Amino acid sequence: MPALIRGVVGTSVHGVSGPADAPAVQAGDVLLAFHSSDAGSSSGMGRPQGGTTWQPLYQLPGGAWAGTKVWGKVAGSSEPAEYTISQNANADGVVIIAAIRGATLNDITIVAGDATTPEATPATASGVDLRYGAGVPFVGADVTWSASGGYTVTQRQSTVWTSACLATRTYSSSADRPSVELEPSTSLHVSHGLTVLVASTPAPTVPETPTYPAWAPSRGSAPYQYVFRRMLDRSYLGHLDLTDVSFDKRIGQAGSFSATIPIPSREDGDQVAEIIPRDDSYLDRGPGVISCEIYREGECWGEYWITSATPSRSERGTPSISLSGSTLDAYLGQVEIQDDLSWADLDQVAIARALLTDLQSQAHANLGLVLQTGTAGVLRSREYLASEQVTYGQRLAELAQQDGGFEWMINLEVVDGVLQRRWVWGYPKLGVQDPPPHLFVDSPHGGDVLSWSEQIDALRGATRWRASGSGTGGDASSGSTTLVSDVHEAAAHLAAGWPRIDRTVSYSDESDPDTLEAYAAWWAAAAPGSVRVDQVSVTFGANPSLTPNLLGDAARIFFDNEWHLPHWRTRRVIGLGITPVSRESGKEEAQLVLEGRESDA
Repeated sequence: MPALIRGVVGTSVHGVSGPADAPAVQAGDVLLAFHSSDAGSSSGMGRPQGGTTWQPLYQLPGGAWAGTKVWGKVAGSSEPAEYTISQNANADGVVIIAAIRGATLNDITIVAGDATTPEATPATASGVDLRYGAGVPFVGADVTWSASGGYTVTQRQSTVWTSACLATRTYSSSADRPSVELEPSTSLHVSHGLTVLVASTPAPTVPETPTYPAWAPSRGSAPYQYVFRRMLDRSYLGHLDLTDVSFDKRIGQAGSFSATIPIPSREDGDQVAEIIPRDDSYLDRGPGVISCEIYREGECWGEYWITSATPSRSERGTPSISLSGSTLDAYLGQVEIQDDLSWADLDQVAIARALLTDLQSQAHANLGLVLQTGTAGVLRSREYLASEQVTYGQRLAELAQQDGGFEWMINLEVVDGVLQRRWVWGYPKLGVQDPPPHLFVDSPHGGDVLSWSEQIDALRGATRWRASGSGTGGDASSGSTTLVSDVHEAAAHLAAGWPRIDRTVSYSDESDPDTLEAYAAWWAAAAPGSVRVDQVSVTFGANPSLTPNLLGDAARIFFDNEWHLPHWRTRRVIGLGITPVSRESGKEEAQLVLEGRESDA
């Protein structure tokens, strides 16, 4: 997994000790703490306290000031919201803490310099590049820092004295990282800087590598491998060499998969028939039964339920089979709720887990999903009746898509050496937004952006939203009355001169008025006015920071072309489509589907 910044937080500390805020962190993340102080000596700057034990990584004595210490550790399962920092009496100090996912403490390069942080050689071809600068102004003054080159800057100052900044970005090359100047807005009496390179963890080895039967097609040496198994029991069927492959994954809707299996000879046909049978007499394989796992350079990039296969031959050429499928969340929409289910005042994520647990308790429907723990802090009451003939997937989508809802998806991941299908969620959103961990560039001087489009459609949104539910009953003479929520307006759009555009979304089985209000509020927030969908196609390097398992992350994209004035744009990546290298294209292409408004970052 590529190393990525999960969060960065800066805190000022006055006097002999004080608290330092912790960034967003999960167990297994690498935490780095940069502590600079202006009084006394570096010996008075103690080890941070709280959670797992911090280890000393580097020390820069300040000479005319106390200097800087760098501490690191691997986060445990119960890290505190803040750490206790100690320093010299009467000192003004700054602590900046970064949490990095997909990294290890074993491969960290630290090189010291001054305000121009020095160049450094990375230990691996991908990781996180951190530039730290700190100093004290000649006379007390506010200091603002800046850094060029696509870095995200976090800065903090203790009163008008010790000032520090941490500039971060990812890298995906084994070439030396150049020197970077961290520019303070005013001259500093004393200053120094650090270049810190944190390497990505190696791609995990796919566990339980099968023994390939004599008939198994060659695995080849391409970056992508395609493994076919029975979907329910995960038993191995074989590898296939595929062409014309494309696959995508999205938050909130099922992703798709398509590929072609070439059959240049009878021998190849016999091999393929072990996975896609020639006739209906083989019930234990073929579309509906099998899934395709996708690996890129040994890392899990997705799993797709194969639902269609079309063998054919054109007038000229040899036979081939066209495959199509979808991500496993599409399967959730194929299983009906056939027993009444209800929950009262239960956390919405706990209801989602209960739905999935009930699904997997049904005969012939257990996907073996490992369900992420935790709660969102939003209580709901739900009743799902068997008579409504609705699927688990539809109810799960409705539960998430309402005011105060959450996001979820299914990932294929290696956890502690075991390949798992993991149901993951985020409240209110998945992914890391601040700082944006992914960087792409479109400019006349080159970059990795191949194409882009910005679709703005006023008829896909609205300025007034309602949600309608079930009937309220009544006798034959009076009939029933359909429950309808209040109108939820896109107030800012209407005030700006938008016309009234009404939409009523139907939830025909919903009888709770409060739930209908939550649905209408969600739509008013999610699709006010026009719906905007931005798409950017980029080339991927050997070790891209973005993978299908990281949807929800924010990306920073630099635009400079005939239409766009030079500027950075920050968007959440809510969908990712991949086209591997093929005979027709010498590039691996990724299409980013972006949220149509600026990320919270």
